[in-house]
Amino acid sequence: MRVAGVAAEARRLLVGPVSRMLYPDVCPACLARPGREELQWCPPCTDRLRVLPKTRCPGCGGAIDGVLAMCGECLSFGHRPWLEAVSVYAYGGYLRELVHRFKYRGATMLAPVFARRMATSWLDFGTDGGLQAITPVPLHSFKELQRGYNQAELLAEGVGRRLGLPVRRLLRRRGWSRQQAQLDLDQRRINVKGIFRVADPDAVEGLHVLLVDDVLTTGATLAAAADTLLAAKAASVRVLTLARG
Repeated sequence: MRVAGVAAEARRLLVGPVSRMLYPDVCPACLARPGREELQWCPPCTDRLRVLPKTRCPGCGGAIDGVLAMCGECLSFGHRPWLEAVSVYAYGGYLRELVHRFKYRGATMLAPVFARRMATSWLDFGTDGGLQAITPVPLHSFKELQRGYNQAELLAEGVGRRLGLPVRRLLRRRGWSRQQAQLDLDQRRINVKGIFRVADPDAVEGLHVLLVDDVLTTGATLAAAADTLLAAKAASVRVLTLARG
């Protein structure tokens, strides 16, 4: 087993119980007592997070910005390789701060409540489509080792537990790529072209997959991941993210 895989398994076994001991009945965002059910934001933090409206774009999971069934960005992006996408929050403000804590500062105690909201949103807005497995967008192995975890995998594990679906590492990164946030759409597409490969083509063929990541911005990374799965003859790909940027 790769070092990153060992770290992921140790985290799965230890992080949840340790988090519950260290932070019992507290809001994982502000560490104030929420006074409500487990794995939930406290009321002040809830008020600071912008949940997406009920009418959403099926291409990206974000808000509709016109009279058409899809948002303007999805129409300009062109073909989305997945069948549908669901997200929870509009990216920005307090949510952006929490995502940065989660991704870059080791705040893994945020993962369970993020995953809970993602699973709930999928049940509310997504379709089952015969889903058979959940897979996270992978990090480069060095970056995962350096960070100690893949945030998308933590989210996928939590969503999988709530939806009753297995989480499988179907994708691998071929090499290093520049940070997408610094690039425009065309540069992002070039940056991630060919960056993914399937770990085991036989495991992908005929599979209905839910692809999970933290934020969908332009969708270039998720499109590259979905294209890779479909090229390996996955039956279908759907997308679930925490936030729509």
